[in-house]
Amino acid sequence: MLASPAVADARALRRFRAAAGRDLVRAAALAVVVAAAWCVVYGRTSASAWRVPLDYHGDAWTTFALLKAAAAGRLSSFGWAEVPELGAPFGADWNTYVRQQLFWLAGGVLVRALGLFTAANLLVLVAAVLAALSFYATSRYFRARPEWALAGAVAFALSPYLFYRSLTHITLAFFWPIPLAILVVTWAFGRRTLLLRSRRFAAAAAIVAATGLSNIYYAGLLAQFLGLACLAQTYRTRRFEPRRALAPVALLGVLLAVVLADNSSSVASVRRGDSQEAVARPYGNLERYALKPIELLLPLGNPGLAPWARLGAAYSRGAIYRGEMGAAYLGLAGVASLVWLAAAAAMACLRRGVVPAAFLAVAWILADSVVGGLNGVLGTLGLVFFRATSRYSIWILALVLLWSVGRVSRTRFAGRRWARLAALAASGLVLADQLPPRRSAAEIARAAGTVASDATFVRSLEAALPAGAMLFQLPVLDFPEGARVRKVADYEPLRPYLHASRLRFSYGSEKGRPNVAWQHRAEALEPEALAAALERIGFSGLLLDCKGYEDGGSELRARLAASGRPEAWPSPDGDFLFVKLVPADAPAAPDAAVPPARETTAGTP
Repeated sequence: MLASPAVADARALRRFRAAAGRDLVRAAALAVVVAAAWCVVYGRTSASAWRVPLDYHGDAWTTFALLKAAAAGRLSSFGWAEVPELGAPFGADWNTYVRQQLFWLAGGVLVRALGLFTAANLLVLVAAVLAALSFYATSRYFRARPEWALAGAVAFALSPYLFYRSLTHITLAFFWPIPLAILVVTWAFGRRTLLLRSRRFAAAAAIVAATGLSNIYYAGLLAQFLGLACLAQTYRTRRFEPRRALAPVALLGVLLAVVLADNSSSVASVRRGDSQEAVARPYGNLERYALKPIELLLPLGNPGLAPWARLGAAYSRGAIYRGEMGAAYLGLAGVASLVWLAAAAAMACLRRGVVPAAFLAVAWILADSVVGGLNGVLGTLGLVFFRATSRYSIWILALVLLWSVGRVSRTRFAGRRWARLAALAASGLVLADQLPPRRSAAEIARAAGTVASDATFVRSLEAALPAGAMLFQLPVLDFPEGARVRKVADYEPLRPYLHASRLRFSYGSEKGRPNVAWQHRAEALEPEALAAALERIGFSGLLLDCKGYEDGGSELRARLAASGRPEAWPSPDGDFLFVKLVPADAPAAPDAAVPPARETTAGTP
């Protein structure tokens, strides 16, 4: 006897709920596995280790500075980004530099709750877990079998790309929207029209908005695919059908609106005519940081299980345009998936079949991002914005893994028990191949020692100086992306700021602005004249990074002591040296104390 439609619908609903419940359990287990692997690799298995930052060098210092500024209320969504503790005496204007404002604001909330370094570490862990869950959900939507969806999620979330980005490029580490964005692109290109009032469109708009709030590179590539979808739908099957392009156009509008809103301070800074030197990029960067297809295949950092690791080492030694070497490698799972996809596309061409859409998407990414590609063409026309197209490699990884787990799930052997064991074994191989060497206790202790030295040094300064005291930092480095001075790394002058609560520092305002140029003129003065000029401006001390001087700054210290400024002390680790100055009661403007060099007219001796 046939069941009534109502009974059949109830049974279908129960089956759906049961399947959804099992997927939720699997997703929770996936999150636990990814988090546990991450904690073990980074050695964050104790409360004390969690208080030590994963990285304490280079771009990681800017991550901490942005999080600290956000926690202090210096960044405002849909507003301005100004940090009075930096760029003394004027304060630091970051309106051209700061992007993804909502991300930093959310991070600032976490910092207020957990502390700077613990919160930053947790953000990287959250990025890995979200990437795993996003990939699993997307692959299950594409009807991949659970065991292979889990294996692909592990390969995607714990990719070499994640460990390369980590804290140094934390917004790039939040690549979790990409699998969902690929789902939206699939809908946008589909033969089934995406209706504007449908639930699917609402879901697509939410995913597009989330991608727009992520790193601008991810939003930029999604915009390209949506633009292509508009063209494809407009000229579907050689017929002009513009109404089919309404949904991709609307999604493109949502993406543009979200990106502009989240980067409103940068947009406003451009509109008011601020200097763009802070974000200006030369054309050469497009070649240096372009995607080199060979780097998708070669392990240039952690070799993992790749039997061709020597090829990667040879390439690394001989490469001229080094860029972000090691970030684009797909891992063994990604390489195998890419080769399989390319073979499937070749067979489809030979048989005059349908080329996999994933292959066409990868081909577009390569055409855009390789040296001399479409992005390079735009660069020759003056649009040098997406300089590091090697970052699109994470899109390629998502595409090939989604395709491969879907393809293997459709084989006739996929449902057998031994196939499930094969998926489990594949997950184990992925972990063995992609996880970097575990951080040792000694490495964590060294980082903790540097952090403790900085904190102790700053506490000594704050105990000796009044609240709001200004410190002039030497050597003078530009922000952002200043040239290295001897052994002083880019962004290193931010180290004292990370631990200070009531001091102001000269470093940190965007380069190219008029209120920064005086610092370079001051640095060129003789030590005695420099100290006198800084005292007139109101500075309470000089803060030297000793690694910027061949003699560690001892000559400068001796000359200042001889000029009547003997009070000085180093940081515990010897990296910094403080020399006390006596600020004037009525501070002068920097241009008055350090006047610009006079220009001579033609014919004047």
